[in-house]
This record gives sequence, structure tokens and C-alpha cells, in this order.
Amino acid sequence: AFLMHDHTPELYAKWLEHVFKVSEVYSEEENFVFINAWNEWAEGNHLEPDQKWGKAFLEKTKKVLANYL
Repeated sequence: AFLMHDHTPELYAKWLEHVFKVSEVYSEEENFVFINAWNEWAEGNHLEPDQKWGKAFLEKTKKVLANYL
């Protein structure tokens, strides 16, 4: 299992940047990264806007992805 606690948009962005840096590109056609189960809102894991962080997680995702597109 992978558990996160005390998460922040900044820590998430740092983690996502690391994932992109260490991911191995299989081919041009299969060059993608999945963010799995972040929309499991019932468990408190989400990438959608919320009352605490607003759109911060989405904005961090956009910022990190901009470095790789």
C-alpha cells in the first residue's frame, strides 16, 4: 500500500516531478503517466478542487506537466 499523510500541493508537485524524472519512456506512442485513484474522494484522495486547497493540486499538475509537453 502507498499511504499519504500531511499532503500539500507543494509536496504533491515534488512527488509528481520525481515520477516524471524517473519514468522510463517505453515509446513515443506509449509515453504517459497515470495518476491512479486520486479521484477516490470517499477516502479523501482527490485531485479535484476542494474547500481546503481549491484548485491547487490541479494547478500543480498543470505546472509540472508543462515541463514535459
